[in-house]
Amino acid sequence: MNHRWLYLAAVALLLAVPACRKPTVQKPVVVHLFRDLYSPYAHELDHRILEFQSTNPRLSSGVPVVVETINELDYKTALKNNFDKNVKVEVIILNSPSDIGDVPTLTAGLAHATDICAAVKACPASVPAFLATGLGDDRAAASQLFVDYLGKQK
Repeated sequence: MNHRWLYLAAVALLLAVPACRKPTVQKPVVVHLFRDLYSPYAHELDHRILEFQSTNPRLSSGVPVVVETINELDYKTALKNNFDKNVKVEVIILNSPSDIGDVPTLTAGLAHATDICAAVKACPASVPAFLATGLGDDRAAASQLFVDYLGKQK
């Protein structure tokens, strides 16, 4: 009789052990964001980023999406000094379309920009947000997901 309980306990243990494995954690796709941290709507944009993150955004493949603001560069200085070489980001948010200056890649991106003025309560100003050129599949999809979210009104 005691052997039967021993066998049942061994079988139960063998069935329970595989269920104790840690699930594999997917590495998130990080969307790097360039913006003016001191713009009139920066505080509102901070809230929109937090709202986006609280929705637990994921790509269609299930990979999580994380937004990270690049804050080691001054906005005006970065736009004037070799933006293409110094700034490696996926999403660019300008204070206004006139901020692009003579940067050809920003001019090209502005043609496909989403105006997020309603989302950051900056209307009637135009606040363009757009994707950088040359992004890979997952980075482009994650970036587009974020820009689409910003384009929606609250």
